[in-house]
Amino acid sequence: MELREYTPVSGPQDIWSELGLPNEDAKLREQVSNGFSIKLFNSLLSIVGMQQKTMQDVLRIPATTFSRRKDKGRFTMEESDRLYSLIEVFSRATDLFEGDRRAAAEWMNKKVPGLGDKRPIEMIDSHANTQAVLDLITRLEYGVYS
Repeated sequence: MELREYTPVSGPQDIWSELGLPNEDAKLREQVSNGFSIKLFNSLLSIVGMQQKTMQDVLRIPATTFSRRKDKGRFTMEESDRLYSLIEVFSRATDLFEGDRRAAAEWMNKKVPGLGDKRPIEMIDSHANTQAVLDLITRLEYGVYS
């Protein structure tokens, strides 16, 4: 009998590395400050399974502004911060649903009692609202609803 080296099967990539975002906090903050690229937006569309118009609405980027960003190739810091919030919430929701991105996307589009019957996807408009969603996910992970 021959002994072979064990090679673990790799699981699905996390959303951060799939989007090519750095692991280091300082580098990630720098990218947000400099503005995320349009390529990141397009990659995120396919990962979260959202239509472009819907994501523009979620990120509060009007069509004319989006067109200018497309020409420029980059978002502003404020727009990138909202993109970051969407990525963070989707990543944490995916973890909550044990890697099931479809379940995470469905949850993000449903009214959630713990958020005052708002949909998590609607709440990435401000840091305070994003934090409320992340706090709820943490409570759900630990089985603490209230």
